[in-house]
Amino acid sequence: MREEGNPSTQFLPDFCRDGTLLLVILMAELLAVILTLAHSGTSISFWRALALTSLFIQWIALGSIALLCRLGPWLNRRPPAVAAMIAYAIVILVTLSLSTLTALFLDWVVHPDQVDLSFDLQFLLRNTLISAIVTAVGLRYMYVQHDWKRSIEARTGARLAALQARIRPHFLFNSMNSIAALIRSRPLVAESAVLDLASVFRSVLVERDWSSLEEELELSKHYLALEALRLGDRLNIEWHIEPGLANTRMPALSLQPLVENAVYHGIQPRPAGGTISISARCASSKLIIRVENPLPGQTAVPHSGNGIAVNNLKERLALAYQGDARLVVVQDAERFSVQLSLPMDATDARDDRG
Repeated sequence: MREEGNPSTQFLPDFCRDGTLLLVILMAELLAVILTLAHSGTSISFWRALALTSLFIQWIALGSIALLCRLGPWLNRRPPAVAAMIAYAIVILVTLSLSTLTALFLDWVVHPDQVDLSFDLQFLLRNTLISAIVTAVGLRYMYVQHDWKRSIEARTGARLAALQARIRPHFLFNSMNSIAALIRSRPLVAESAVLDLASVFRSVLVERDWSSLEEELELSKHYLALEALRLGDRLNIEWHIEPGLANTRMPALSLQPLVENAVYHGIQPRPAGGTISISARCASSKLIIRVENPLPGQTAVPHSGNGIAVNNLKERLALAYQGDARLVVVQDAERFSVQLSLPMDATDARDDRG
């Protein structure tokens, strides 16, 4: 069973986020400007009309946002069609409620001697119709975004499945050959290698979107233990892992492909081997992971496909973090390094404080 956990494909956005709130306020103000311009021929001055219209529309927008923020987690557990209908009804009810309160306030407080029920009814119907049209357009936009994200996620999921499929035979053939050569001469080492191989495939075969830094490090260590059987002293590893980051959440299979890339393109082509440096630290509420390896050199024959793992990971990070993650590749005359910068949530921050 596939382990879910990626919130990126929820139908409705997180209305509690500052960015979503700002966008709604700006769109509401734009609507206020359009409606004011449409009635610019009245006796009321433009700026006064804009101020009154903005005040009314912003109250509707903020009231709707408050309810959708409160009900957001519950709504996103519903099917998209049901969530859309409930959200649509919430905005219409907020519009009707505030329009009714505004009409009552004007009739009873501002001009009690000039009550016009037909005008009040027209006011309610006009506001409700405008709200219905604007909300329908907004929900349609959210649906298009949702459908687009689902297609991107499906494509990225296919890439992850292809990555898992590529790891399985690659590990299987190389590791089984190494284990077969050790069974008689070094049975204890062969037994340890079998356990490493089982751990690697246990991690790879689980179809999940997210894991922890600890799990990613363990997978990489088992992988490197198997590669060490084949490369021997040519493979050296330096670990620089800051304490307190074990439970930090990150996309599954984020680290191991970069480590495999470093072995395959940086160590294997070099007759003398080299050192791979793997580090993880926290900086400014970001998890910084760096994998560094030597370049193969001018005499070595480079392997093709050096950018496949990096490009694959870039696309997965863009989907998982919606642009908040960074992957930076640096290459100089002697070294090649890949650095990941991943946002840490509140739970990760608590774990860091111990």
